[in-house]
Amino acid sequence: MKRTITCLRSVAPLTGASIGLIGALALLWITRREPLTLPPLAYLDALGAFFVFVVWAGAALWSTLRAPAEQGWRFWLTALLLTATFVTSWTPLIIAVYVSIALIHVSPAPRGELTVALRRAIVPLLAAAALVIGYGTLAWRGARNFDAPLAGATLDSFVFWFVLLAAAIPLLPSVGRLLDADTDAKPSLNLFAYAWFYPLMRLYTLAPWNEGWSFAAMALGGGAMIWLTLGALTATTRAYRAACNRRRFLALALAGIGLSNGAGLAAGCYAALVYLLLVVTEETEPETEANTGMTVWSFPSSVPSWLLSGAIPLTAPFIATWMLVGAGAAGGVTMLAVVAWLTMLIGALPVVIDSPAIASRRRWFGGAISLALGVASPLTLYLLIQPVIEQLQGGLSVYGDVNVWPWVGLAMVNSARTGITALPTIGAAGLMVVLSALVYLLSRLLRPKPAIDPSSPASIAYDEVLNDLRRAVPWLGEPATKASDHDDR
Repeated sequence: MKRTITCLRSVAPLTGASIGLIGALALLWITRREPLTLPPLAYLDALGAFFVFVVWAGAALWSTLRAPAEQGWRFWLTALLLTATFVTSWTPLIIAVYVSIALIHVSPAPRGELTVALRRAIVPLLAAAALVIGYGTLAWRGARNFDAPLAGATLDSFVFWFVLLAAAIPLLPSVGRLLDADTDAKPSLNLFAYAWFYPLMRLYTLAPWNEGWSFAAMALGGGAMIWLTLGALTATTRAYRAACNRRRFLALALAGIGLSNGAGLAAGCYAALVYLLLVVTEETEPETEANTGMTVWSFPSSVPSWLLSGAIPLTAPFIATWMLVGAGAAGGVTMLAVVAWLTMLIGALPVVIDSPAIASRRRWFGGAISLALGVASPLTLYLLIQPVIEQLQGGLSVYGDVNVWPWVGLAMVNSARTGITALPTIGAAGLMVVLSALVYLLSRLLRPKPAIDPSSPASIAYDEVLNDLRRAVPWLGEPATKASDHDDR
C-alpha cells in the first residue's frame, strides 16, 4: 500500500502538468483563427493561449527533469493563477492575480533573519505595486475589460510607464543575486519570471504604441542585455553567472517587444521559450549522480554547454538572438541588432568556459531540446507565435515583419516587404560561423592550460581566469591583488 501511494505521488506532478499541457494545446487550436469571448470574464485569444502553453510546457519539463521535492504548493498555485490570468479580460482580476503571485514569492524567513525575507520580497512586491498603479488606472478610467470598445482611450503614458516598469523590475542588476543565487529561495518560482511581460504585451490589444514608448522598452531591454552579459562574465559565483545568463534572454524579450513590430514580437515570444529551457536544465552545483538524482553520462561534458550557450548555429539561444538581430535590422534599429550580436558573443563565453566536469542527463536533454527547438523554429513560429502576431496586428507597426516560408525557413522583411535577412542563407550562415569561431577562439585563449606542477590543481578555476581578464581589461574591475606591469599573462 505504501509503495502504491509513493508511486502515485511520484507520477502525480507529471500527470497534472501533462493534463495542463494538453489543455493548452487545445486552447491554441481553438484560438488560432480569431479571439473567442465568453462574457463576462473569459477572453480567449492567441496571446493568452501562448502564455498558457509556456506555463504548462515549463511545468511538464520541470516535472520530467527535476526531482518532485523541488516542487511545492507555491509552484502549482502560481501555474493555476497565471492560467486564470491569461484567459480573462477583467483587469481587476489580473491585478489581483499578480499581487497574489508576488505574495506567494515571499517565503517565510528563518528565525532571526528578517532581512533575508525583506530582500527576497522587495523585487516581486515592487513589480506588483507598479502593475497595480498601471492596470488600476485602466480599471479606474472605465476599462474594467480590456476588450471593451472604448478601452483604448484609457491608455496613455502614465499607464504605459508603470506597466513597463513592472516588466522591467525583474531585470534589475541585483535581481539575479536576490532571487536566483539565494540558496534558500524557491528555484522553481523563477520559472515564471516571463509572466511579467504579459500585461505589457496586452497593451497592444488596446492601442498602438507611440515612438517614445517603443524606444523606452527597447532602451531598457538593450541596456539590461548589456548589464546582465557583463554580470555573467564578471560574477564570482556560478549561481549568479547562471542567473545573469538566463535573465539576459528576458532582456532580449523585452527589447523585442519594444520594437512594436511582428518580427520583434516573434523574437520576444521565442526568447521566453529559451528562458524556460535554461531555467529547467540549469545546474548550479557540480553535477554528480548523487546531487542530481539522475544518471550521469560519460560523454564529453562540454557538448551540452555549447548547445545551450548560443554559439552553435541552429540552437534555440542562437535563433532567439538571430531573430532579434533580424527584427532590429528590418525595423531600422541597427544599434539594437549590434547589441544583440555582441551580447550573444560575450554571453556565450562564461557558459562555455565554465562547463561542468560532468554533465547530467538533464543537461544533455536540455542540449537536445535546444537543438530540436532551433531546427524546428519555423514550425514553432508558425504554430505558436504567428497567431499572436496576426491578432495583435492592429497595434503593431509595419516596420519589420517575419515570414515563414517552407523553402527558406524564417525571413525578416521591412515595411516594403523587402527581405532583410533569412535563415538559412549564405550571409546568415557566414555570420553563424563567425560567431561560433570567435567564441571558440576566445574560450581557448581565456582558459589556461593545466598546471605542470603535480602538486597544483589539474586546471585553473574560472575565478582565476576572471582575475586574469580583469587585469587585462581595467574597466571590468581589478582583482584584490594587482599584477605586475610586466606580467604578460
